[in-house]
Amino acid sequence: MRKARIAVSVLFFTNALTLSAWLPRLAELQADISLTNVAVGAALAAGAAGGVAAGIWAGPLIHRWGSQRVAMAALFIVAPILPFIGLAPGAWTLGFVLLLVGGLDAVMDAAMNSHAMRVQHEKRATGVHRSILNTFHGYWSLGAVAGGLIGVATAAISMPIAWMLTAVAVLCSVLVLVARPWLLPGKDPDSYLETTDDRTVAVAQSDPGSLLAAGPATANELSAATRVLHQPIIWGLGLFIILAVMIEDIPGRWSSIYLTDIGAPSVTVGWGFVAFTVAMTIGRFTGDRIIDALGERRWTRIAMSGTAVVLGLSLLAQSPWLFMIGCAVTGFGVATLFPAAMRAAAHVPGIRPATGVATISWLSRAGFVTAPLIVGVIAENFSLGWGISVTVVAALILLPLSSILTWERSR
Repeated sequence: MRKARIAVSVLFFTNALTLSAWLPRLAELQADISLTNVAVGAALAAGAAGGVAAGIWAGPLIHRWGSQRVAMAALFIVAPILPFIGLAPGAWTLGFVLLLVGGLDAVMDAAMNSHAMRVQHEKRATGVHRSILNTFHGYWSLGAVAGGLIGVATAAISMPIAWMLTAVAVLCSVLVLVARPWLLPGKDPDSYLETTDDRTVAVAQSDPGSLLAAGPATANELSAATRVLHQPIIWGLGLFIILAVMIEDIPGRWSSIYLTDIGAPSVTVGWGFVAFTVAMTIGRFTGDRIIDALGERRWTRIAMSGTAVVLGLSLLAQSPWLFMIGCAVTGFGVATLFPAAMRAAAHVPGIRPATGVATISWLSRAGFVTAPLIVGVIAENFSLGWGISVTVVAALILLPLSSILTWERSR
């Protein structure tokens, strides 16, 4: 099990590394190909749209091939596409490349979270009931920090973005190949309920189509996956994760442009992203202990209250250093939200864990689609500060919505 935890951690780390290395250089990319804020928002939204289009297939693919195979395949396909982000000559090409990257990321995201739940379940089966899911996401954040530092460092030496992403793609491919033998073999379980009888009855009553025998990823399997959307709890968790994604997405992606707009020195504009991801990494590595002590709902309310207050005040002050502090507080506060939604989705009665996780992962892509578009439009008509304030609104909405984390109550 220790080797399996290491292997899953590698999947999370490499997934983040492929997505984050170019983000600190977004302002540079914007200037190189003369993009407006709206064009940047549209290109980022195209990546999220790719996730929406491809994410619905993640559940059937995982059911057919197993979460470990799907996660590795998605990484190996996205690796050679990455350098084209730096080679894009304009907004349309950049949007198309990000569309492909976003689609593959959605599939890998669902697969690696499903495999993480398998490892968590196997650990509980040995009698150890401490949470480890936030730690896996901590390695994702560690990969984002590494990517951010790579982006800042390569910008300082003027390395072309395409060359930087080529090196990142090779590194990630090698790491996953090394970790591959340690992933859990076989297919994902139908449920994490305690007994086989209870599991079968719950699945049959709630979603008969989800008891389909293993086979190719057919239209029937896709139909079974979409039937999960008929359950209100899934839509509640979907809204929860969409808002969490907006909080996780906006400060990091837009920080370099915002810091440039308010007059921060060029050598420091990448540090907003680094501050956000470092704090989120710390929050995820400590998140399991916090959740075990306070519970997911209580901690969500505390974290979102702090995010709304500190980030909101930093935007009003328009100070680069205060904004970096706001990014750090937001990163720490949002750290446990995505894992909480995934864990709740894996424990919905009558739904395969992999199907629940894949569905919530797919719904989360709506946050990636809407966030850059909303911020881009607001920034173009008012200011980028007002656009980033969408994060504050999302945090306030999550205060009452945290009651949707019913898995904690059933535990």
